[in-house]
Amino acid sequence: MKEMTPTELRLVEEYVWTLDLVSRCAMGVDRGDWFYLFDKAGERAAAAQRLRELAHEAYQASTQGHGPRPEVVGAAVTWHGRHYRAARLLHPGPEGRR
Repeated sequence: MKEMTPTELRLVEEYVWTLDLVSRCAMGVDRGDWFYLFDKAGERAAAAQRLRELAHEAYQASTQGHGPRPEVVGAAVTWHGRHYRAARLLHPGPEGRR
């Protein structure tokens, strides 16, 4: 994996955390555990707000020609998200694209 910039690393971390929380919400629905869903949905909302702020920073940097590299961010999301249901569905690795 290529060396990541601090911005790329922050984007990956926050996005994967958001996907983890979406996966946890799905687990709450699957189990009929409405309190767990309530709890994780609140955490997901806060994580999504942080991701929004980082995405805005990335957008501003990209308009100046030095934004995050999509191929690096995508590869890192696939790798770090491989443990989470939502990430595996949205970002399958090469073995999942058959």
